[in-house]
Formats: sequence, C-alpha cells, structure tokens
Amino acid sequence: MVEVRLWSAREMGETSSDALEEQRQVSEEKRESAEDTRLSKEKEREFAEDVRLSQEEQRRLAEEMRNSVEEMRQIAEEMRNSAEVTRQIAEEVRLAKEELRQVREEARQAKDELRQAKEELQEAKDELREAKEEARRSTEFA
Repeated sequence: MVEVRLWSAREMGETSSDALEEQRQVSEEKRESAEDTRLSKEKEREFAEDVRLSQEEQRRLAEEMRNSVEEMRQIAEEMRNSAEVTRQIAEEVRLAKEELRQVREEARQAKDELRQAKEELQEAKDELREAKEEARRSTEFA
C-alpha cells in the first residue's frame, strides 16, 4: 500500500523556506570558498614574488662577492708587485751601502797615504834643512 501524504500549504512554505535557506548557505559557503581560494592564490603570488626578489638579491649579492674577490685579487697582485719593488729597492740600498763602505775604505786609505806623504814631505824638508845647515857650516869652515 502506498502512503500518500498531502502537504499543507504551511509545510510546503516551510520546505520551500528551508530549501531557500539551504541554497543561501550553500551560496555563502561557495562565496567564502572562492574568497579563500582568491586569498590563497594572492598569497601564493606574493610568496612567489618574494622568492623571485630573494633570488634576485642572492644573484646581486653573488655578483658583489665575485667583484669583491676580483678586487682582492687585484689588491694582492698590487701587493706582490709592491713587495717586489720593495725588494729591488732594498737590494739597491744594500749595493749603495756596500759602495759607500768601499768609498769610505778608499777615502781612509787615501787619508793614510796623504798622512804618510806629509810625513815623508816633512822628513824631506827636515833632511833638506839639515843639508842646508851642513852646507852653510861647511862653507863657513872653508
């Protein structure tokens, strides 16, 4: 046997009202879900942009580091060149000191030779004076 139920206008109105409320809730949930999806996608885009900017910053920093390394290499090369110039100057100073030492030694020897020559000259003068004195005495006796 089939049960037949007749709906009253009130029940039909309530059912219709319930259906409308349910539809409204479903629509609201869909809107909220769509908004959540939109916000999630926006956050993903922002995150992707942050990642891109971070990668650009890392590339820029890497380039700066490469440039710094190159500058350090150039400075090191300049220091090596400067050290070589300093070594060359030190060698020139050493040679100049050696030459000065030799010149001083030669000057000392020349001074000694001059002193000896003066002594010999004085001796010769003394001998000449003595010879003159002897010659004068001998001419006086003669």
